[in-house]
Amino acid sequence: MRHQTLAAALLVLLAATAVAGQSTQQPTPTPIPPPVPKSSPTPSPSPAAQPQSQTQPASDAKRKYDALLEAAKKDGASVDYKALRLAYFETPDYSPLTGMMNYRALWGLLMQQNWAEAAKQAEVVLARNHVDINAHMVAHIAYRQQANDEKAKYHRRWAEGLLESVKAGGDGKSPDTAWEVIAISEEYALLRSMNLERVQQSVMHDKGHAYDMMRVVDPRTKAETTFFFNVDKPFSAYLRK
Repeated sequence: MRHQTLAAALLVLLAATAVAGQSTQQPTPTPIPPPVPKSSPTPSPSPAAQPQSQTQPASDAKRKYDALLEAAKKDGASVDYKALRLAYFETPDYSPLTGMMNYRALWGLLMQQNWAEAAKQAEVVLARNHVDINAHMVAHIAYRQQANDEKAKYHRRWAEGLLESVKAGGDGKSPDTAWEVIAISEEYALLRSMNLERVQQSVMHDKGHAYDMMRVVDPRTKAETTFFFNVDKPFSAYLRK
């Protein structure tokens, strides 16, 4: 099955929404809706959980992430996006609870074509977590719609870099080649970038690891595929003390 780049997939949404605001007589565009889960994303969040690294002092983890992020912002040509994602996971700022809430809120604003508010809220999310893929995707579209090409390009680069870091090392078509995520929301960002819709989501355990099995469909061809995501990290975060 052919995978689209983020840019190509986003053009589908942008083409549908580009007419917004040009004429009140134009019909309301209907971009592909976000694949929001029909039920709470797995694993089920535990409100009592207080994420914190089990192997590294919180202050050290935060300093490491901040240093990597500062370097990445200065030199966009040599960013290790995977290292950044993994470093953020170790910080006390990481929470397995917020990713999907941000996902719903940000894409909801975009579906309403509220470009200014979508960009504003995406920046709020990114101020706390600069490796939130959905926030970069939404910011890219929102700024593009407001003709802010500089910021649109910046967020597109980050979104594509982070997405590629998730896909690195496997094709996602088996547990052995599963895509490793630090948050369930990364799964939905990846599917959206490929212009795929979720059909069914379930959890499986194999060889001591936990996986999300995502059965998806291409709305254009109706072809179905199953992808596997390694969710060891978001699972383990619920057990942090």
